[in-house]
Order: sequence, then C-alpha cells, then structure tokens
Amino acid sequence: MAMSKAKKNLPEEIIFDILYLLPVKSIGRCRCVSKQWNNFLSDPQFIKSHFTLHDHKQEEKLILATWLSQLHTVTFYENEIDDEIDGISRKLNFEHLSGNWVTVAGSCNGLVLVVDRENIIFLINPTTLKYHKVPVFDLSLPLLGRNNRRSCNMYGFGYDVVSDDYKVVNLSYYDTNHSEYKADTFVDMYSVRKGVWKRLETPYDHSLTDLASGVLVNGVLHWLACRKTEYSTVIAAFDLTDEKFLELPGPIDLGNNCFMCNLAVIRGCLSISTSISRDKNTITFWMMIEYGVKESWTKFKITEPDLDDSLGTLLCSITDDDLLLDVDEELVVYNMREEQRRDLMIDVTPVMYEVRTFRESLLSPSFGNETEG
Repeated sequence: MAMSKAKKNLPEEIIFDILYLLPVKSIGRCRCVSKQWNNFLSDPQFIKSHFTLHDHKQEEKLILATWLSQLHTVTFYENEIDDEIDGISRKLNFEHLSGNWVTVAGSCNGLVLVVDRENIIFLINPTTLKYHKVPVFDLSLPLLGRNNRRSCNMYGFGYDVVSDDYKVVNLSYYDTNHSEYKADTFVDMYSVRKGVWKRLETPYDHSLTDLASGVLVNGVLHWLACRKTEYSTVIAAFDLTDEKFLELPGPIDLGNNCFMCNLAVIRGCLSISTSISRDKNTITFWMMIEYGVKESWTKFKITEPDLDDSLGTLLCSITDDDLLLDVDEELVVYNMREEQRRDLMIDVTPVMYEVRTFRESLLSPSFGNETEG
C-alpha cells in the first residue's frame, strides 16, 4: 500500500498527551507548528499541568548575578577527565532592559526575583525570557533618606497555593549609625495576581542580621531576626497565605545564638549552618527534616582538610548528594555521600551570596500580563 494512503492523523487526545511529556524547550519549538498548537501550548492550564508533571524530574540549574552586574544561568555536568563539576553558563539578555543586576533574591516554580542597581524589582522566567516589572510602592523607603541615611532591603519571593498567587516581600529599614543599635523594619508585600502592594507588621528587628534574602520552604519565607524585647536571634517565618510572621524553633544544641549562621534549602528542607566550630575545617549544619517540628532538626558536618572553617558558607543543594559551598570566594561542590570536595569550574565570576537554583518552566511571571522582550 502506498505511504500516502496508509498515513493517518493521530487523534488529538494522543497528540496532546505526547506534548505533555516533552521538555520545556521542545514545547517552545512546537508552538511554531500551527496556531492550534500554539494556543494549546500557551494555555495557562496546560503550562501549570506541564510544570507539575516535570517539576521533580528536572535537574536544578543555577542562576547568579556576576561582578559585572549580569545575570547568568549555569547548567551542571560532571567532567570525567579531571573528576570535577563543570558548569556551562548562559548570559540572560532581556530586550528593553539594560540590566545592572545586583541581587538574585528568590526562586519559585521556575520564576526568579531579581533587583537592579536602582532598586527596581523584576520577576523573570530565565527559560522563556519573559519578565514583569514590579511597580514601585508609594511607601517604600528611598535609597537615600533624610540625613543621608541609606536604606537597606531584604527580599523574599514565593507562591501562595491557597490564593494561586505569587507574592514578593520587601523588608526595609534605614541603616543605623554607631549610636543606634536598632531600627524600625517595614514589611511590604506585593501580590502579582492583584498587582497591589500593602504594608504589614513584624514583631522582630531585622536590622541586626545579615542582608540575606528570604529562604522559601513549605510556602513560608524565612529570615534570621531578633526579638525586640531580649534581642536573641530567632528564625522569623513569614507565612505567605496568612501573611503573618511566626517564630520557628531552631536546633536545640544551637540555642538562640544564630548571629553567625546562614539559612539555606537543602534537599527541600530548611537548613541552618555555621562555620564557627570547635572542629577545624568543619562546617556544621542542621536540616529540619519534618517542617515545624523542633525535634526533627538533624545535625550534619562537612569536614574536609581543604575547607577554610572561617570562610565556608553553605549556599544550597544542587542534587540529593551534592552541596554548593562558598569557600574563600570560590564555588565548591561537596558530595555528602562520598565526603569529597570538587571545584566548580564556570566561566563567570559570581557574587557568592546571590546564588539561587531553579528548574525550567513555562510559567508566566505575571499571570499572562507580563512585559516581555
């Protein structure tokens, strides 16, 4: 039988089932097949279902701000020749945006929160290069206030599953001088779906800890902060659904002394780490295996002769076994199972504390109303 006579069209349902299985970049190419395919593959429900299906199957990628104020993504692969972890970087270019990026402040569902040198906040999708410029809040602190007091900002970003909304949180305060030891912290939250800002309250003083971005776990953003009464350090947890601060218990053997600690996400769990240890060349960290349960904090140690115990910082995990560290301003991958360190070779110089992981997705930064290149 001739090929032309034997050829038949597949049912639409089977075609769409196949499309659901394709990776993100292939979906982008398939949108060019026809108007019908483009409409289906651009439908928010398809995009949401596609992300849910592929979320845990994808490898983590890195996104970072460089010393040249550029944004780069990094894809990892293992170099079997010299037994090192290498990274292939890609510079992100957004049409109509000049860049000057200084902060990678959050990551959730393939979307990333970034801030430029003018303190303008953008929500971007590094895969599709779509972006949403977050409007400036009328009550936000200026970069330079009265008496030349500089404002300090800490950001957070996450998804509220109850309201199906992405939310941006900005903690800001005026920098204190030598005669002051505390400052009022302003908490402002932006709803991406509603497109509005509002001011909230915090029972904590956030001005005495490092300017770290919020760590997202279980739909909650976490910062290290101080109680206003006794000024002991706590883990301040901001629930994106209730839009209120709670206090999360820290590890029992760490106590309230968290000033020299860092928060991170390790294997999807909240983690707190410190390089200040009695053990030489050791970074100690705890993972909250069961979220909200104090007794579930589990202690781990990274001990390696080449680690500088005073300069080692745990940044994140890039696989179940591999942790990303900043050791003396160099990126290092430490394998927990093999207890072995490997240098991460990439062709860009990152700002170390502005490193985040993300998974590729097709999700829109502003529910379909984004500005884009």
